[in-house]
Amino acid sequence: MRFDEAAATWDESPARQERSRALADELIPIIQTNRLKTGLDFGAATGLLSVYLTEYLEQIVLVDVSEGMIREARRKIEQLGAANMEVRCQDLLTVPLNKQFDILYTLMTLHHIKDVEGALKAFHHHLRPGGYCCIADLDQEDGSFHVEFPDFDGHNGFDQRELKVLMEKAGFTAVQSHIFYSIEHEGRGYPLFLMGGKKE
Repeated sequence: MRFDEAAATWDESPARQERSRALADELIPIIQTNRLKTGLDFGAATGLLSVYLTEYLEQIVLVDVSEGMIREARRKIEQLGAANMEVRCQDLLTVPLNKQFDILYTLMTLHHIKDVEGALKAFHHHLRPGGYCCIADLDQEDGSFHVEFPDFDGHNGFDQRELKVLMEKAGFTAVQSHIFYSIEHEGRGYPLFLMGGKKE
């Protein structure tokens, strides 16, 4: 999928807006209950999700490897006048930030990353002790979700039990997950899960 080319019209999708709002509704109670202040949006795209969280966090750093997405995110932040949001076009798996956060969240990004274990270790690295990692992604599917993208070489969703084991291996504790949304695509429903873990 060519994310740079898709960036300009990314936010026009009602489905993307809806699932971003649905995930925000899951994250806001976590942020408020635990009095979290700083957030890292991994694979932020245009920042659609983080816009819903900007009033709940003191600082948000949006990171994506797509220059087109980051350009749109920067434009959006300027339009909103959101002084507590900043963007980075950077691959955190190879060039980590020199900063740790209270919460790291990511929506529909992990299935694009081949080295899942490496990504989870990077997530753990970017959290302060007591921080939360929240991964929202596709439940395991048969490969039909990306059928229109012949160059897709990622994962066909995830088995939640297997991903939980990998999160625990990366150092996360109290790992739990649940289905929070379903994407309707080509007449089928594709469940999205939210998996959360804590860095001790």
